[in-house]
Amino acid sequence: MKNTFTSPADFWQERDFGAKISAAFDFIGAHWRPLGKCLVYFVLPGTLLMGIGLGIFTNTMFNFTGHAVAAQRAGVVPRAANPFDQFGAAGFSGLGLAMLGGLLAFLLLVGTVHGYVRARLRLPAAVPVTPREVWAELRARLGRMLAIIGLLVGGYVALVVGVLVLVGGAVGIGKLLGTGSSGLAWGFLLIPVLYFLIIYASIAMSLFFPVLWFEDRGVFASVGRCFQLIRGRWWATFGLILVATFLQSMLAVVFAIPQYAVTFGKMLQVPGLGSDVLGLIAQCFYAVGIVITYTLPMLALVFQYFNLVEKREGRGLRLLVDQLGQPQAAPVAQSGYYRPEEEGEY
Repeated sequence: MKNTFTSPADFWQERDFGAKISAAFDFIGAHWRPLGKCLVYFVLPGTLLMGIGLGIFTNTMFNFTGHAVAAQRAGVVPRAANPFDQFGAAGFSGLGLAMLGGLLAFLLLVGTVHGYVRARLRLPAAVPVTPREVWAELRARLGRMLAIIGLLVGGYVALVVGVLVLVGGAVGIGKLLGTGSSGLAWGFLLIPVLYFLIIYASIAMSLFFPVLWFEDRGVFASVGRCFQLIRGRWWATFGLILVATFLQSMLAVVFAIPQYAVTFGKMLQVPGLGSDVLGLIAQCFYAVGIVITYTLPMLALVFQYFNLVEKREGRGLRLLVDQLGQPQAAPVAQSGYYRPEEEGEY
């Protein structure tokens, strides 16, 4: 029987590697209409903002490249110019708009997907999840999410600066001791070690948002919980992220085709394909595709979280034991056209 993910016991389960990917696809297949409606309500505005910014940026950049190629074909040597003047303020404002829209879209995507799953866990099986329910979950944690995004970005910047300081410090100490080459060697030996630590911490922190949303812990408590859950399961989580991200990139290629067509059209001065309006539409289509397909690795990590908690604490097993002896609820019709009291084929 296909899992419809309408009760908590459907989520809190131990799953092997392939079952987590399958669960993500099954969840999307079972809830694509209400989940898609929530994504349109909350995520689409930021996504379109990102697409418009990307369109302005790429239009400016490839129009400049296309004009340069056309001038070269005509045998005209363009005069040297400041590239910032040629690129213009529009290009840089478009890049800033794309970054702002991308951050907003990612923040709302994380909140919408996790808020939807949390609402589904909370509501009875017969009650559908609506944007109102998701907004109630999202609104309660929006400020915390903004603060966490700021902390993560700040922590990443501090980490990069720290690596540079450590390498520079090792080189400086080597010079003071008269062993400059040795200090330089030690400095560069620190880079792969720190890189490994960053990768290890990043995989562990991939469970941060599920822990934050489904356990209502504080920021630092959520970080500790991530490292607790990942212990002994780091490679499985790493492989899951690789496979889910690969599948997401394969799906996203379809949405990138119009973008590539417009890019080559602008660079080669193909009539019709060099339209700036078409460039904006193509970039918006690409941005929407990237955001929609990213729900797959996000849901795969959600089911990895449920799997790890179930392995350590057996929460789903306790839910099934508690349900023993209780009257079974009437089955929920999965069709939008027939109901149990109506006639028709199921």
